[in-house]
Formats: sequence, C-alpha cells, structure tokens
Amino acid sequence: MHECDLCGVTIEGEPAGRGLLLFVRGDTLLREEPPLCERCAHGVGVAAMKRWELEDEDG
Repeated sequence: MHECDLCGVTIEGEPAGRGLLLFVRGDTLLREEPPLCERCAHGVGVAAMKRWELEDEDG
C-alpha cells in the first residue's frame, strides 16, 4: 500500500502517477518520485498543461 504524497489518501495497488522532486545537496542531485492517487495525478497533469499553455502564449 502507498500513501498519496499530496493528499495523504491510502492507495491500494499501484499509484496512478508519481511526482518528481529534485534536491541539490552540495554536489549531489537527489531525485524522489513520490506516489500520487488518481485525483492528484490528474490535477497535477492538468495544472502543468495549463501553465505550459500560458507560458507558450506569453512567448
């Protein structure tokens, strides 16, 4: 079982998606891919697409 990194809901089975977190610690790049439930994975995807569209329009 997993727990959604955004909302904390318990995920049974495989997560619907994963986030991507990058951290720099000195000379080391740390990468985490926390699990996301279906609702949060969809929300993050839609928000990313909208932001990309806005940036594309701004030139």
